[in-house]
Amino acid sequence: MGHVRLLAETTARRAVFCVIGGLMFGAYAVLVTGFTQMLSDPTLPPVIIWILVAVAAVIALSPPVLLGVRTLEIQAVRAFLDVDVPLPVGPVSNEARWRGALWYTAHLLVGAGATMVLLSAVPVGIVLILRTSADGLVMSRLLGIFAGVPWPFAAVIGVLMLAAAGAAYYLGGAVLRALAPRLLGPSAAERIAALELQARTAAERNRLARDLHDSVGHALTITTLQAAAAARALDRDPIGGTDIARTALTAIEETGRAAVADLDRVLGLLRTDADDVRDRAPVPTVAGAVELVERARLTGRDVRLELPRVLDDIPLVVGREAYAVIREGLTNALRHGADPVTIAVTRPGEAVRVEITNRVTGTGPGPGERAGGRGLAGLREGLTLVGGTLRAGPARTGDGVATHGTWYLIAELPLTDPSMENARD
Repeated sequence: MGHVRLLAETTARRAVFCVIGGLMFGAYAVLVTGFTQMLSDPTLPPVIIWILVAVAAVIALSPPVLLGVRTLEIQAVRAFLDVDVPLPVGPVSNEARWRGALWYTAHLLVGAGATMVLLSAVPVGIVLILRTSADGLVMSRLLGIFAGVPWPFAAVIGVLMLAAAGAAYYLGGAVLRALAPRLLGPSAAERIAALELQARTAAERNRLARDLHDSVGHALTITTLQAAAAARALDRDPIGGTDIARTALTAIEETGRAAVADLDRVLGLLRTDADDVRDRAPVPTVAGAVELVERARLTGRDVRLELPRVLDDIPLVVGREAYAVIREGLTNALRHGADPVTIAVTRPGEAVRVEITNRVTGTGPGPGERAGGRGLAGLREGLTLVGGTLRAGPARTGDGVATHGTWYLIAELPLTDPSMENARD
């Protein structure tokens, strides 16, 4: 029973699609018939008729090559024929336009053929099933060669004709379904544009996921350190340590609000239905490192920051990645390293250099070296997009031997756009 229902639904959808093509073919047929009658009328001036023919031809022949019509046809094919033809992306080549025109013509012809079978077979089939005799001139002309067929055989022929109408739509839809990928499928240029869009989308989502990871990780680290500092202050002096605890709680509150703002910004970018971006939090840049360091100092840690005096001429994308480096490096230093933590941002030539150093205690791995960590890997992905580099590891002596006393993280970001440089080359 399920197969019969599926067959009926498939045939119905294909019938609708073919009827649409048949109706469009009918419009063209009416147009041709009308102009033929006009040309056969000697009372009408031929010049006016041919001008009307030229104008009508331009109007009638333009839909097959219009991009909007091709897109509508693709959407109709996806809905009625269950063919997963991708929607056009990027520039459309002339080859894709001509294939679209061929598909438009095939849709009209197949739809017209199936509709003609419907209009001829269904009335005759119904009459053959219901009639008891073929008496009468009109009835004889309608039935034609079947007028003298006895009723039991006529009923069988009528059922077959009704089935033929359904089969015409089913087979017509099958033909169009087979042609759709070849005539409506993407061209080479559209495939390349779709792949580029997919790569950009994936890269943007990865960046947003990294921003979310870094922001939440930094907020949790600061919150944990502040809570620990408050607890230690109250343990040492339950009465006099309340001021320190209150300061820590204030820092926790501010850190939480900043994390919520970052979370709202990232989720706002991920929401495809969010058109109003005016209320979103601004994208953090290098200048935001001052706030990061202030919150870190409230935990009692020795964090030092050096920034260049001029930051306005740093491009937004470079400043954003530099901020990500500072945030991730500071988070790792606070979580795994020891004081002092030094952050230095310099401008050597046409680049921005971010250097973060901190002391390392014990023989365990340094900041960012924990098993399963994604922080440094995410930073490298983001820096690669802007042509930057990242180095991290223990400080080494002159002969290259690791000292295991100081951990450093160095990122260099060019101020020029790598994509623009490649375009000029």
